[in-house]
Amino acid sequence: MKNKLLPFLHFVVVFFLFTASTVVADNDKSQAPTPPPDNSSAELKRIKALEGRWKSTTSMFGKENEEVFTEYKITAGGSAVVETIFPGTPNEMVSVYYDNDEGKLAMTHYCMMRNRPHFTLVESSDDVLKLDVTKVEGVKSDDAPSMGAITLNFKDQNHFSSTCEARGGDAKEHHEPMTMQFTRIQ
Repeated sequence: MKNKLLPFLHFVVVFFLFTASTVVADNDKSQAPTPPPDNSSAELKRIKALEGRWKSTTSMFGKENEEVFTEYKITAGGSAVVETIFPGTPNEMVSVYYDNDEGKLAMTHYCMMRNRPHFTLVESSDDVLKLDVTKVEGVKSDDAPSMGAITLNFKDQNHFSSTCEARGGDAKEHHEPMTMQFTRIQ
């Protein structure tokens, strides 16, 4: 008798689990919150327009004109843009762009040097966004090297450049600002 009931019980359990998971999945879709309206600053919307994959070249890692990639992804209901620099490499870094409490474009950079500079918009025009450092976390001293001011120059929807200054230590004496030219590939 036990052996005859076992296949039936197995069927009932599988059917119950399938039905329950389908109901939960349907309920999850109907319960998903709707994000609030997009009240992003014009500058954050400009960063959102970068969504996709970009290529550039750099000599930052000792190889002349090494081809590198950067990805931009809108996240958090449209309230942030994640920039992944050198994705999938040991030098991968992440920056998150968002509007601060005053509605002004801000950015936090998570550097491979294990520091976190925070930036706020200091200049904005149709073609230029400039952010400057407001504080740096994760450094041992105020003069430890880190990323400095960053300027984005927009040429068209498929081309822009990014110029980054160094800060701390002897940055101004020995490190010229680095400019990378970006071309959209996706």
